[in-house]
Amino acid sequence: MALPMTPQYGQPAPDQVYGYVSARSRGGTPMTRAAHWDSAEPFRTDPESQQRAEDYAVAAGLSITAESRLGFSVCGPPAAYAELTGGRVETYEALRQVEMDHIRYVTQLDIVGEGQPEARGVGEVPGTDAIEAVALEEPRTPARLVPSAQPPNVDRFHLRLPGDVAMLLGATRAHARGAVGAGVRVAMVDTGQFPHTYFAAHGYQVSPTVAVLPGTSPVHDPVGHGTGESANVFAVAPGADLHAYRASDNSGSLTGAFTAFIRAKADCLGAKTEGPQVLTNSWGGSRTFPPVGPPTANDNVFALEIRDAVEQGITVVFSAMNGQFAMEPQVPGVLSVGGVFVGPGLELQASDYASGYASPWFDGVVVPVVSGLVGMRPRAQYLMLPVPPGCALDVSESRAQADGQLPDTGDGTAQDDGWALFSGTSAAAPQVAGAAAVLLAARPTLAPHQVIKAVAETAVDVTIGANHPRFNRPARIGPDEATGAGLVNVDAALSFVLDQIP
Repeated sequence: MALPMTPQYGQPAPDQVYGYVSARSRGGTPMTRAAHWDSAEPFRTDPESQQRAEDYAVAAGLSITAESRLGFSVCGPPAAYAELTGGRVETYEALRQVEMDHIRYVTQLDIVGEGQPEARGVGEVPGTDAIEAVALEEPRTPARLVPSAQPPNVDRFHLRLPGDVAMLLGATRAHARGAVGAGVRVAMVDTGQFPHTYFAAHGYQVSPTVAVLPGTSPVHDPVGHGTGESANVFAVAPGADLHAYRASDNSGSLTGAFTAFIRAKADCLGAKTEGPQVLTNSWGGSRTFPPVGPPTANDNVFALEIRDAVEQGITVVFSAMNGQFAMEPQVPGVLSVGGVFVGPGLELQASDYASGYASPWFDGVVVPVVSGLVGMRPRAQYLMLPVPPGCALDVSESRAQADGQLPDTGDGTAQDDGWALFSGTSAAAPQVAGAAAVLLAARPTLAPHQVIKAVAETAVDVTIGANHPRFNRPARIGPDEATGAGLVNVDAALSFVLDQIP
């Protein structure tokens, strides 16, 4: 018997709830009622309305954690949201396809009560025209999850960083030309950034991590996902300046993904002195596929924040996800990244771990735009990546699966050695973010659409295999839904921007 998508039982609301307040827009249409995501400009607010909205939120007991041109993110106890909206915060369980291709119930939050909208995850504020809506953050899914600076030797086929990844993505040739992404700021929202000796040994520039959730440490990464995947940025752009934003709570859940995104967006804009920056995200929500109806009101709010980042000149990268159907990579102007597997004989095929599809919401949007290097099912154990010793990934990847969903052996590493074998489109996104950094260092005035054009026009076509069985899109000659334009070729993209973009 099929499990219900949204059973009506839940847990008590958490002590701290993370959300977003949409201030009154100059265009007059609330973000929750957006009919498209082509531009965020009509939904921007003015300083007076922003201040009034913030005053209401603070008076209700909420703390402001980050601001944008459309509104601001907040956190506080459920009682503060009740004070602001007149409703109450309740939980419900929703069936989701989550990390490592598992399907399970995930606790979601909603604002309910008299006068509150039927749309899940959003609330209205009566008695003021300064606030259009309140949207609650939902848990996001990582597109996958002092130790030795040298990785361990394991028997199974895998790629090492930086050398193997740089070579297969055409970055080694770009490095030989002096193109290393020097000084380009790459912001990464994830579970955290642990000061692993791997980064110091290679001389990589890692700025102090920003932890956006109260009570979380900027030097801890309980999962290891952010630490490991960030190594992919440097494999392609060893001269980049990484700015990590920890969005995980103390249990490792990505409960503040959009809080961190908005903070990173604001910081990118404030520090931009030589052209666009890069903001890479290896996470996303999970929706039913094919979707039932248009994007939700909650989707509209956060999609417009993503679109606004693109309009600020930031190259926004999102993973296509690993079998999940997510809102984030479908936002127009986003550089979405899928997966290509390169085997022992250097043969290329679509990764059956990666998502890919033509957007059912927006004509002309195909996810992914291009692809990076991703392993194959069942576990995509493909890249040897540095992680905090004893973190969740260090332990889980070293073990054989015992739940029956993904029968397999462990990755051959120890549970506390600070190394794990994993990948997913979580790895591919920062690889392509590194490619964007290389291009921006060479041509700082490139706009996001020019970065996308360069990597798509020069990608290596992949014609073998199919993507995740949930979508089962075949690779074929030319652009397709399995791998987009194909595997990124950094050196060819660099030549493209130097020779063909004025």
